Amino acid sequence: MNVLKVILATLLASMVFSPSFFEASSPLQMKIDEAPVGAIVEIDAGEYEETLVISKPITLVGNGEVRIKSCEAEPVIAISGEDVTLKKITVEHCGYEEEDTAIYITGSNHRMEELIIETRRYGVKLDQANGVTIKDSEIIGMKRGNGIDLWQSNQNTFEALRIASVSDGIYLEQSNENLIYKNNLENSRYGMHLMYSNDNVLRDNLSSSNITGTMLMETERTTVHGNAFLANKNSVNAQGLLLYEAYETEVIENEFISNRIGVYIEKAGNNHLESNKIRDNFIGVQMKNASDNKITRNTFVGNVNEAQAIESSKNEVNQNYWDAASKVDVDGNGESEISYTADPYFLTLTTDVPEYQLFFQAPGLILLQNLLKSPPEQLLTDSAPLMEMTMEVEKETSSSLGLWVMSIVMIGASFSLFIIGRKRR
Repeated sequence: MNVLKVILATLLASMVFSPSFFEASSPLQMKIDEAPVGAIVEIDAGEYEETLVISKPITLVGNGEVRIKSCEAEPVIAISGEDVTLKKITVEHCGYEEEDTAIYITGSNHRMEELIIETRRYGVKLDQANGVTIKDSEIIGMKRGNGIDLWQSNQNTFEALRIASVSDGIYLEQSNENLIYKNNLENSRYGMHLMYSNDNVLRDNLSSSNITGTMLMETERTTVHGNAFLANKNSVNAQGLLLYEAYETEVIENEFISNRIGVYIEKAGNNHLESNKIRDNFIGVQMKNASDNKITRNTFVGNVNEAQAIESSKNEVNQNYWDAASKVDVDGNGESEISYTADPYFLTLTTDVPEYQLFFQAPGLILLQNLLKSPPEQLLTDSAPLMEMTMEVEKETSSSLGLWVMSIVMIGASFSLFIIGRKRR
C-alpha cells in the first residue's frame, strides 16, 4: 500500500508541476490579467476551451487559426470598460440555455474585426454599450437567438458582416444613432429588426431569404438608403420592409425584388418612399391604416399587384412609374395624362375569404371589380404617373418565372384550403 501511495503522489506531482498543466488551466485569462494597459496580446493557433473576461484597454489578436470555445452558461468572452479590441478569432458557444451568448459587451469604444462567431443562441449582445464597432466578421447561428442584439446601446457601427441562420440578424431595442452598413443578412426571421429606436441608419445592406427583410416598429427618423431586399417570401407573413407605427422614415434608392410584399406600411405616417426599384413582388406596396405618407418617383415593374391600400387616406402618391398604367403624354412633360389607380377590391376580398385567390385575374373577378368599385377613400391614385422608369430595370426572364412560381404556390395553398373547407362541411 505504501508503494502504491508513493506512485500516486509522484504522478500527481508531475501533473501539477508540469508546464502543460498550467497551460490547460486558463492560459489566455492569465495572459490577459498580466498584460499592461494598451498591450497587444497574441494568441497562438489552437483551440482553447475556456471563458474570458476583459475589462481593460488591450488588444487580443489571433496568430493563425484560433478558436475559443465554451458550452458554459456565461459568455465565451465578456468585455467591459473601454477600448478593448478583438481581431482574427473564432468564438464558439455550444450551450443550449436561452440566454447563452458568445460575446457580451458593455462599456464603450470597443472594436471587433475579422471574427467568426458560431452560436446555438446569441452571437453578440451589447448591453448599454456605446461607440462599439463590429466589422468584417461572420455570425452563424441555429435560429434560436439574435446575431447581434442591442439594448440601450447608441452610436455603434456594424459594417461588412455576414449574419445567417439566426432569429434576428441585427436587433435594436431602445438604441439610437446606430449605423448598419454593407451587411449581408440571410436565412433568418428578420434581417434587421428595430424597436423603440430612433435616428438609426440602414445603408447598402443585403437582406435576403428571410421571413421579413427589415422591420421598423415604433421608430422615428430611420434612414433606409441603398439596401436590397430580395426573396423574402418564405411565409404568408413575409415582406421586404415592414413599417409598423414607424414615423419620419426615409426609404430612398432601395431595391425590393421577388418578395411576397415589397413594402408593407401599417399604422404608420409621415414616411417618405422615393426612387426605389419595386420589382417582381406579389404586392409591390401595401398600406393599412396608414396616412400622410409620400410615395414618389419609384419604379414598379412586374409585380402581380402594384399597390394596395386599405383604410388608408391622405397619402401622397405621384410621379411613380407603373408598368401596368396606361400612358399618354400629350404635353411632353414626361408624365401621363391618365392617372393610375390601384383598387384594393381583390385584396379585401381575399382577406375575408383566402380561397378566392383561386380566381386571381379571372375575367369574372375583373368584371366584378369594375362593377363594384371600392370607395374613393380606399383607392390609391397616382395622378401623374411617369412615362419612363426612374431606375434602370433589367429584363430578366428568370424573375418573371419566379413570379409565376410564387403565384402558383399561393393558388395551390388556396386550393388546399378550399378542399379542406369542403371536407369539414
